[in-house]
Amino acid sequence: MRRAISIMETNCLIQEPRKKQKPNEEEGIDGSRKCLGDLPEEVLRHILSFLLTKDAVRTSVLSKRWEYLWASIPDLDFEQSFLDKRNILMNFVERVLCLRDSYAINRFTLACDVLLDASRVNTWISAAVRHNVRELYIKLYDLKGEFPLPCCLFTCKTLTSLHLCMPIILKLPTTICLSNLKTLTIESVTFSDEYLTQQFFSRLPALEKLCLQDCSWGSLKVVRLSTPKLRSLSITEFERPNSSYGDGCQIMIFAFGLKEFVYNGELHGDYSLCKSFSLEEAEIDAIPDDTSAQIAHRMYKLLIGLSNVKFLRLSGEVVWVWLLLSL
Repeated sequence: MRRAISIMETNCLIQEPRKKQKPNEEEGIDGSRKCLGDLPEEVLRHILSFLLTKDAVRTSVLSKRWEYLWASIPDLDFEQSFLDKRNILMNFVERVLCLRDSYAINRFTLACDVLLDASRVNTWISAAVRHNVRELYIKLYDLKGEFPLPCCLFTCKTLTSLHLCMPIILKLPTTICLSNLKTLTIESVTFSDEYLTQQFFSRLPALEKLCLQDCSWGSLKVVRLSTPKLRSLSITEFERPNSSYGDGCQIMIFAFGLKEFVYNGELHGDYSLCKSFSLEEAEIDAIPDDTSAQIAHRMYKLLIGLSNVKFLRLSGEVVWVWLLLSL
């Protein structure tokens, strides 16, 4: 309430001219009064786009004209900061999406604890897809049981950037077509189906940048990743989302136009770059748990795929382990 009052007071100050005015500042040349509310709606929406979502919504108390202007802002960001604020966030997201007009969403960010509200969260993601979202950042924590993402997410034609962070077993649909997706980050998920996983990565025709962070290949044995336009690939393997699943899955990467490759981790997966003739830069910072022959073989396969790279950076740990295992 204090915040709302403060905004209203600010609006009054804008509309009420001071006693001493300069003709071309607070007044028009013809002597008429000018205020923020006289600007065209397109300009006001542009101004609101620079505010945080919660602050843009607060402007609805300024006047009748401002009541629903916030509903057309292009970027919606919902992030839970404290556990006791969760219910407030959930209700706030519900209200914003309920009052959202037909304007497209450029960026939609959702970071919260799911608990038993999986259906609500899926409804919100579906709403973003219906509004032709371009950038989608989903970070979900404290999930109870399975959490299948809405199928419409995997056929969104307007999506250009997707970031998924969910410590769950990823359930992929049979129909996947993300024709305009250029940037993909997947974090903390466990892949569960060999065929669908391969289909998922092969149906990203526009993908240019892929980042896999602390993902697990679960019980999968062999996975072929084929992305024709991939230019940058980054893999991080330190914390696995589900330690009950084994490692050592053989991941064959086919990206003929790959320019940049970065690996940081403990060599849980058995990676090999196939026909990476265009590779220009590579960085390997591997810190294996042990120095067994199996780890040596994985490191060898990873390095042999970099034979055509123009610039290669190896961490001291990689060089030390390589020399140790060569003795």
